[in-house]
Order: sequence, then C-alpha cells, then structure tokens
Amino acid sequence: MFSAPVTAIKILPTHRICLAGTGPFVIAYDLTTNQQLLQEKILINSVVHGFETRQIIKETNDISYLIVVYGQRTFSIIEWSSISPTQLKIIIPQTQCPSWIISALIVSVDTSNELLTILFGTALNQIYRYKQSLDLIQSLNYTTLYSSCLFRHTNESVIFAAGTVFGELFLYEQDSNGYFQEKTIVSDHNGAIFGITYHSNLLCTVGDDRTVKLYRFLDSLQLIASFFAHEARIWQSSLTSTHMLTCGEDSSIRFWSHKSTGELLRSFSVHRCKSVWSMDILRDDQDDKPLIIVSGWSDGGVRRHHLDDVPIDSHETIELNSNIENDFPRNVIFLNSFKMLVHMNSGQLLKIDKKNVSIFYDGRNTLKNSYAKLSIARDGNQYLAVGSLNGSVLIFDQSGTIINTFQIEINRNNKILQMFWLNNTLASKLLVCIPDGIMLIYNICNQPANVELRLEDLPDFEQRWPNTCLYLDQHNLLLLGDRQGNLLSYDLNTGSIHQKFDRLHGINGTSSIDIDKNINLIRSCGRDGYINLFSINLEHRQLIHQSTFTITSDITWLDQLQNQPALITCFTTNQFYLYTLDDQMKRRVMQVECGGGHRNHDFFLDTNFNAYFVYVRNKHVYLAEKNLMRILNEATCLSTIPPTHGTEIRCVKLFQSNQQLYMMTGSEDTQIKLFTFQTEKSNTMCEHISTLQSHLSAVCDIVVIDNFFFTCGARAQLFAWQMKNNIVIRSGNFMLHPLRRRHGGGGTTNDETKKDTIDDDHGLDVRFTSVAAVSETNNGNYLLFVTGSDALLRVFRYTTSTNRFSLIQTCSHSEYCQLRVKVYSTCHIAFVSSTDGLICAYDFSSLDNSIRSTSIKLHQSGINDFDVIEINPNDLLRLSSVGDDGSVHVSNFDIKNWIWNRHYTKNCIHQSPATGIRFMDSTRFVSIGIDQRLKLWTIHDDKSMLELTMNYLVDIRDILSMDMIFCDKKREFVFVVAGAGVQTIRFDLTDCLFHS
Repeated sequence: MFSAPVTAIKILPTHRICLAGTGPFVIAYDLTTNQQLLQEKILINSVVHGFETRQIIKETNDISYLIVVYGQRTFSIIEWSSISPTQLKIIIPQTQCPSWIISALIVSVDTSNELLTILFGTALNQIYRYKQSLDLIQSLNYTTLYSSCLFRHTNESVIFAAGTVFGELFLYEQDSNGYFQEKTIVSDHNGAIFGITYHSNLLCTVGDDRTVKLYRFLDSLQLIASFFAHEARIWQSSLTSTHMLTCGEDSSIRFWSHKSTGELLRSFSVHRCKSVWSMDILRDDQDDKPLIIVSGWSDGGVRRHHLDDVPIDSHETIELNSNIENDFPRNVIFLNSFKMLVHMNSGQLLKIDKKNVSIFYDGRNTLKNSYAKLSIARDGNQYLAVGSLNGSVLIFDQSGTIINTFQIEINRNNKILQMFWLNNTLASKLLVCIPDGIMLIYNICNQPANVELRLEDLPDFEQRWPNTCLYLDQHNLLLLGDRQGNLLSYDLNTGSIHQKFDRLHGINGTSSIDIDKNINLIRSCGRDGYINLFSINLEHRQLIHQSTFTITSDITWLDQLQNQPALITCFTTNQFYLYTLDDQMKRRVMQVECGGGHRNHDFFLDTNFNAYFVYVRNKHVYLAEKNLMRILNEATCLSTIPPTHGTEIRCVKLFQSNQQLYMMTGSEDTQIKLFTFQTEKSNTMCEHISTLQSHLSAVCDIVVIDNFFFTCGARAQLFAWQMKNNIVIRSGNFMLHPLRRRHGGGGTTNDETKKDTIDDDHGLDVRFTSVAAVSETNNGNYLLFVTGSDALLRVFRYTTSTNRFSLIQTCSHSEYCQLRVKVYSTCHIAFVSSTDGLICAYDFSSLDNSIRSTSIKLHQSGINDFDVIEINPNDLLRLSSVGDDGSVHVSNFDIKNWIWNRHYTKNCIHQSPATGIRFMDSTRFVSIGIDQRLKLWTIHDDKSMLELTMNYLVDIRDILSMDMIFCDKKREFVFVVAGAGVQTIRFDLTDCLFHS
C-alpha cells in the first residue's frame, strides 16, 4: 500500500488517459471506465512534479505518447502505447540534473533514429538541453524561481516564462542560435509566483498573494484580468480560450471566466483536505470547452469533476392561477414526488400536479388570518395534517378527503405552532405543539383523534416549539430538537424527559434528527453548522455522543438530513445548497439562489435521484430541479487506494482481529481513520472502514487493546473507542481543560446563565503526546498511561461499565516534555522518554504506594520512539531507542535490581531525526527516520556488536511514525510508515528482504 500527495496530473486526450504522479510512482487511469491501468515506480528517491508529453503515430498506426517525467533533480522518459495500455516502456532511464527541474518541453522527436531534444527549466533560472546527453546551455538572470513554463508561441518560437520568489515574471525568447534573450519583465504579483500556464496566446500566473493574473501574449504582455481567487496560496492554473481553473492551499478548485475582475462559475472542494497540488483539463476538441477536471490532492486522492454538471438543470416559476384577487402563496410542501401543496393567503390549499393546479381544500372559512401549519407523513397512508390558528387540526388523505378532525382546548391560546408525524407508526400518531411548550401525541386511528400522551413541557424559551423529531420505536423514545438548540429524549412510557443535551446546536436551533443507516448511528444537525453523531446504550436507553463535524466552514445553517443516499440540505444568506455526506468527500451537488433558509421551502428526492427544491419568494412559488443520477452513481475518486489524510499523519497502528489485518491512522486534521488491507506480492488491497471525528486538534497517538482503541492528542484530550463488527463507536472521553462551547457544535452541556465573566480555558496548550494501555484482569477495566507536554505522566483508569476515565496518579522525572510511553504489562513497568534525552522506568505494580523510578540519559536531545522486548521473563528487558540526534541506542533494564545498563550505541546513524523503532525479535530491530532509510539492525551479543544489516529506501516523506506486525500465516513482518502519506513494507522471512 502506498498513498501520498498527488503532485502531478497530465491527461492524454486522444485516449482519455490520465497520468498521476505520487511520490516516485506514475499511475495511469482510463477516464472512460474510471479504472486504474497501471502503477510503476519511475523516479527512485524523487517525487514526480510534472509531465511533458508528445503524441506520436507509428507506421503501425499505433498512437503512442512520449512522456518526460521529472521531479526534483531527476527525470526519465517513458512511452505509453494504446496497444499495451497497462504497461510503460522506459525510453531513457532516470537521469540526474544538477539543479531542481521545474519545467520541460519536448522540442523535437526523430522517430526513425529515436532521437529526442528536450529543454528543461530549473529553479536557478537555467536552461538545460537533453540530446543524447544533458548539457547546460544557458544561465539567465541570477535569481531563484518557484515556477516556470516552456512553450511554443504562435510563431513557433520557444518561450521560457520564469516566475521568481519576488513576484517577477521574466519572458525569454529563443533566437536562431538556440540561445534565450530577455523579451519582457513584469512585476504584478506581491510575492512568489507558484504557477505559470500558457494556452492559445494567453498566459496565466498564480502565486503567494492569492491572486490570478491573466495576460494576452502576442508580442508583448497585456494584463486583461487580475483578481483575488482563493483564501490561501494558489499552486496552479489551467487555461482554455474562455475559462480559467485555479487550485490551491485552501482545498478548492475554482472555475472562472475571463472577466477582468473574475467571475466564479463553479467551485469544488474536499472536506479537511489541505491542498490541491495538481490538475489538468480534458477539453472538447471542437470548441476547446473544458469537459472534465482531474485533480491531485494532498490526501493521495485523484478526483474527477464534470464541468458540464451545472448547479441546477431547470428553474421555473409555478403559475398558481388563483381566482381570488390579490391572493398569494404563504406556504409550500411536497405531497409526494412532483405533487405540491400550496397554502394561499386566502386560506385555500392548492394542489399542483405537473403544472395542473386544482383546489385541494377551500379553507377560506377555517384557515383564517393566512395561518396554517402543514405536515405530511412519509410512511403509511401519507396523510396530511393541517393545523390552524384556533387549535383545530384537519387530517387529509392524498386525494383531499378529510378523514379526521379534532380541536385542542387546553389554553386560551391553542395556536398550532408545530406538528410532526411520528415515523414508523404508519401515519397513526401525530405530535402537536401549542404555546407554553405544551406537546400532545394524538392517536389518529380513533374518531375523533384522542390524546394518547402529554409530554413534559419544553424548556422555557422565547420560541418554545420543536423543529424536528425522531421516534425510536424499538426503545420507545422520542427525540426532539427545539428552537433553543436542545436535543431532548422523551420516554414515551411516561412522557417525561429521559435525557437532555442542553443547547447542543446553539441558540439558533436544532434543525434535523435522523438515523444514519450505514453506520447505525443517530445524527443531529442545526443552525450552528455542526453535525453530531450518537450511539445508544441499549440497557439504559441513553444516547452516547460520538463525534462532531462540519460540512464547510462557510455554511452555518444545516437544514435537513437525508438518507440513502446520505445528503444534507443547507443555506447561506442567499443560497440553498445540497451536499453529499460521503465519508471521504463532501460534495456540493446542487445550488439555488433562493434568498435564504428563512423563506418557506421544501425538498424532495425521488427514486430516480431527481432532486426538487421548491420555495416561496416575492409572493411567487419557484421550483428548481436537478438529476443527481450521474453524480451519485459515478465515483469521484479514481484512486484504488482510499485517500488517507490531507495533512501530516502523526501516528499509525497495525493490529489483527478475526484474522483480518487493520490499520489506524491519526492526523493533524483531527481525524482517525480505520482501514482493512491485505498484503500481496503483486498488489495490496485496501478498504476504508470508518472515519472517527472527536478530537479538537491533532491526534498524537493510538493504542489498541482487545476491542478497544484509545487515542490522545493536542488540547489534552483522551478518547476511548470500541469496535464491534467493523462498527466503531466512541465509548468515553476525557479533557484536561474542557472547552466552553458557547455556540454549540459539541456534546457538552452549555448553560449561558452560568458563564464566568473571564474565559479561563488556560492550559489548552497541553498536548497528550503518547498513550499506552494494560488491562486489569480482575475487573475488565484498563489502566492508561498518558504522557504530556507539561512534563507529567498521568495514569488513568478506564471503567468499561461506566465508560469513564478516572485520574489516579501523576508522575514526573524531568522538567521537559514527555514524548513516548511503553508498558511492560507483566510487571506494570512504564517506560517514558522525554525531550532531554532521558528514559525513565516507573514501577506501577502497586498504585497504593509511592511510585519508584530510575532514569538513564541516552540521547543528546528528544527520544522520539523506543521499543521494549523481554529477554528473561520478569527479570531482564531490552530497550532500543531513536531520537532527534539521529542515533540508535540499545540498553538493558534489570527488573530485579532496578538498574539500567547501556550496551550499544550508533551515533548519527540517520542523517536526520529518527522517528520510529521496532523489535522484530530479541536480536533484530528496525529503525526509520525522516531521511527515509528503513534500517535493519542485528545484535551480536557474543561479539558485543550492533551491526547494520540492511538499508531500505521508503517512498514516504517527513516520516513521523512507524508500526509493525507479524503475520504468522505468511511468515512475514508487515511494517507501515506514515508522515506525508502512508506506505506498507513487507519483510519476508524466506529471503530476508524488504518488499514494497
């Protein structure tokens, strides 16, 4: 398995083939079938940064492409052929260049002699030429480039466009002698230029200042458009004759017209992904119109987007043809499918069926003062309930026949504020709310309908009615979300409040509650922009808050959750949006300018994935429609390996359960991801199982014990998770300094009346850096050992019956940040490393007495990782450690005498900080560092020697974590390294070699 940021994309248009560069690999996809064709390592010890292609037609009519693959200081030339689409042919093997390559141009191809002439632009503003050998032909202005572009202009002259770190754009033109002469220079950017693109006399630059500059380039540069395009740095642009595409660090691709001030036409983004590094366009050959965008992302995903996928397919005004003068619509609701019901100001209910308007009910005498509450049942007979100002309720069937009616006479004011049909009751039970928070459940089967149960009144609030409800029939609970943002669980055996989450969604209200049938969790959303997930304790019928997440930061009004497929409707000030709730990518699939969510509206999705949005605006009814079939059925992500994280992966853990191999990763993006995978010699199959979201900041460590996971991270947070049948639920949490979530978005209790005048959330900079766990055999509980950046080791007891953490002990051996903790479970000895190069052993065999400890100085600076293995049971342990100094140390710890013995040392053996180490057995271990060298060590006790046995170069950059597991069935070790991506490596005990 290999997943890393995708740093280069190139489309071969004739055969609709997409090339992607990730790490040293080149991957090819067929855009017609969305299948991966091949994956081959082309650049060793380098990252692919770009492609330059040239189509050639051979005598056999075989259409092939010559492809220059370049990255860092290397390049290689390969060939892709339509005859052998699953193979790449190496034409020129990997070749070194003295300088960093940032652009390339194939100048000429002599197919008869197989001679190529290629120009390269480098970061030192130099031009190299490859013609059987690589030669420097010219050094231009002395400066440093972050981007360049080599292209042929209209007169076939070769132009070298160079973008400097100071925002200057140089244009050089090649003369008849093959040398480049300075043509022009402009300084329109305020910062480094990161991308330059040329297409049909148009030149586009993007950069550090978040702006786009579009020039018309004939003989000189003419600036025709300049505008701010992104919220962060822009990495790249693509051009057509009428449009521009930009992508950048704000995790978005944006589609623009050529207007001088920028006209945003479309936007694509990925939730919690840091950067879009690369992209290319598949164009229509006839009119140069962009058809498909293929993009490479920092989470390792290659994604496609259809540009002909418009925000809506149709938008129309519904003609009501009311026969009453000055009448206008007040309310609108879908009856089913395309049929709508419109409540008019006169009191009439109009039925609209394919533009045919008829009177459903003439309520001019009963629905007075232009007031009515409408509610449609989505199961059973799909009855319609209509509530009036005076407390009367009418029940209609779909044809408009009144089948029941009743009058509420409890208050002087019996105005119907809200009504909901209880789901899974076949339209037999109706919840009605009237002033003062009074809520009644009526049995509609009786004539007239009678009150079956009165619920405990809603908490006191100015707007005292529910927004949404969900009936859990198997538990006989009714979940309500109200205008105050509360989530309330009512026991329908008694009518009382069984459980309450105060202001879960802030003061703007909870808007929707449903069950995610894919993961069997309860979801709620609200006008604070957050979605909350809950599991349910079957024994106590209690909701357990699992996680909280958002759609995008700019949307705070989440309206309705939809199931199968998982969708959510939401609003901004002036727009309606429909988003998918994909685990990997939250896509905007529909957009309507409606004036905002405060207007009366409704949404419906039929079985053919036709989405309808109807709303009232300016005394008219409008209907927007879009077919989502292609969007929902076609995979957006082309990658066969599931995308991982958009930011650095800080921790990784391998474990086995039920003969299945699992991997968990935790990242700076606050997410934890669970995968299953199978390691095969020819291929690695990987499947994403779950994404866990509860951490407020970076996830620093993961430990797996039995069927529990424990994770820790920044903001001094500690979480417990439990897995059953590949379903993971959060079972407990601890935070050293809980945050006051004053605006909702979490599962904590908020009481606005008890807020302190001073926000005393001190200590939030404390980071829990590592966690280890042992089980307490006598009671099934667990002891958790957690290191912190505040130089403390904390010991918690996790009680499985109550799902609670209890802090039972704190220890410290130095004044420096503690980095890593491991536990020898047999004797309950905890080993802790710190940034001052110490490892300390703590004796926790008895928690009632004072904790003895002893430490040893091993490294000059921080010890990033160590491992412990047993030499003699309950007697002698061996520890190996690595640190920021790049050194490897092996020490023994004598348990009986409680002393350390230093044995073997290899100083500065890694060229950069070493970040991971694992024992394979008592005499062999592996270490890894940011230098990407996986080193196998052998301890020769008879010779008192530590020998470096093997070096293996891994392809992941900035490695922060490593783990290992032994697969007994295959007689191999599986290693996983993580940092800017993740990679698995196998060590076969048969040939004693590493295999990727």
